[in-house]
Order: sequence, then C-alpha cells, then structure tokens
Amino acid sequence: MKVAEINISTIIADLLYDYNCVIIPGFGGLVGNRAPAHLDENKNTFYPPYKKLVFNSHLQMNDGLLTTALSQKENISFNEATQAVEALVKNWQAEIKKGKGIHLDQIGKFKKAKDKSIAFHQDYSVNYLPEAYGMQAIHVAATQRDTIKEKISRQIIDSTIPSAKSNNTMLKVAAAIAVPLAATALFFALNLPGKDATQLNWNPFKWNSTTEIAKLPPKPDVTINIVRPEDFFSKEDLLKIYSEKLTEPKQELSTSVVKELPVEKHSSVSSNAKFNVIAGCFAEEKNAALFLEELKAAGFDAQIVGKSGGLIRVAYGSYDTKQEALKGLANARFKHSPNAWLSENN
Repeated sequence: MKVAEINISTIIADLLYDYNCVIIPGFGGLVGNRAPAHLDENKNTFYPPYKKLVFNSHLQMNDGLLTTALSQKENISFNEATQAVEALVKNWQAEIKKGKGIHLDQIGKFKKAKDKSIAFHQDYSVNYLPEAYGMQAIHVAATQRDTIKEKISRQIIDSTIPSAKSNNTMLKVAAAIAVPLAATALFFALNLPGKDATQLNWNPFKWNSTTEIAKLPPKPDVTINIVRPEDFFSKEDLLKIYSEKLTEPKQELSTSVVKELPVEKHSSVSSNAKFNVIAGCFAEEKNAALFLEELKAAGFDAQIVGKSGGLIRVAYGSYDTKQEALKGLANARFKHSPNAWLSENN
C-alpha cells in the first residue's frame, strides 16, 4: 500500500474516542487526559470539559493497536499495515527535519521545536471526551449594572419634575373645593339679617382680618425606600452548574489505556512455543480451568502454559515468532481485554 493512500488521521481520531493512549510506532504516542470546564474571561465564553492531548515522543514501540485498526479498515494483512505505518513515519520524520509541519486533520499539527524535539499543537475543534458529547461552548454577554448612587440620583430627579398628569389633578381638586365654598357663601349672604348682599365679600378665598384661619396638620415627610437589585449568580456558580451532568448516569465508556508492557522471560512453562499472550494468572487450578473454557468459547485457541511464581498462567495463544505474537496480542486486546500481555519463554 502506498503511503499517500493511508487515511491515518481518521483511524487515529476514531481510536482517541475509545482509548486514552494511541501509539504511532516509531514516532510517538498521543496521551489523552480529562480537562475540566473553564471560563475564558477575555471572550466571556464557557467551555465544556474536554480530552487534552499530549504528545510523548518516547512511546514508540508497536503495541499493535494502530496497525490492527489500519489492517481491518483497509482490509490488508497485519504485516502490510505495519510496513505502511513505518513508511509513513519515515516520510514524516523527513518533512519535520526540513522544518515543515505535519498536519493531521481534527487532531493537530506536529512541527520541529527550537530544542530540535517534536512539538504538538492540538486541534480543539473536536472533543474526544465521551462524557462531553453534545456540549457546546456558551457565550455570555457582560451585564451593565447601574451603581446605587446612579439609581438614587435618577429617582430624586424624577420626583422633582412635575408632570402634566399631576397638574390636571391639582386643578380638579381646586375646582372641587371652590364650588362648595361659593355655594356656602351664597347661602349665608341670603340668610344673614341686616346685611345687604352687595355688601358681602363674595370671594371665598378672601378673608377678613378677624377671620380665624384653620391650621392644617403638617405634611408628613416622604421617605424614599430604595430597593437593591437581587444579585445574580457569580461566574464560579455558573461554571459549577455548567459542569454538572444533566442526564441520568450512563454506563461508563471504556477508556482503557493500551500500555506498553515489557516482555517477561521465564523458563518454567509447559508450552514449546517461544511466545505466549497471557490472559490471566490464578492460584487455584479450578479457576484457571473455568477461565480457559471462557476464552475458548470466545473463539481463542487458549491453553494453560504452566506456572510462574506459584500462579497458573492461562494464555490466549502461543506463537513461534515475535511478529505472530504481536499480532495475537493486538487481536486479544482489540476483541477481549486491553490487559493482555506478552510473555517470552527462554
């Protein structure tokens, strides 16, 4: 297969959803860690939790995860997939050595750093964290609030400006008072003896000096009660609410890391093959037998390969060459358990 025909970005992106570590053999590994939700105060934007990717150039040994996924997607053999990845990595290293960058769509960009190491810049347009599926960034507009001093000044100014409605009300009140007073003055003028109506003062608002003026009670002071506005949620409270899950808890997705384990060598085994892909170790023989039947039911050519350290070892399969053993290891991790590991017999 030609290097140009490999859509390696799509395969790596698919693996990052399910695994926290994807190794590119001979190049390095992408390690994913959960990052919490955060607020960008410069943009007034809340971002949901996401999987932060870190590049580790020391993780270069082929664990079979990427090559197995490539062979299944492209319908090629494991050896052909391994050779295709090796050729692709060789081209990447040549491009980086020339000072050029390697861009993987929806993953990020690799380029040469000042210290001659490989620097990685993640593409944040895709969130590989399963629990954050469907969450989007939220932009919040800043709220402009008036100070208490400004609110008091506005209320005082509004209270000192008379309105047309208040003027009309005062005219109606004055007319309501004047009509009864005029009627009362006319009644007394017509009924008082020895007084000519023409000699009376018909102005109800003009009083003689001897007339006693009724004293009105003092007008009570008007108290202005200023109600403070309710406080809104703080940024920290809103961030906490956004980070909480709003749905019923679901079954946790598998994010097991395919770790690069050392090959253990031992001599006390019954298998004649040089390499064994170990599935589990048991202290009791009946437990080992039950687990052996379970593996056979799952389609593996499983067998008991002896004891080591007092524990009975059950293997997915045994192989004569390391290449076949790596392929079997990748198949066991991919189909059954990511905790499978490789053992070499002396």
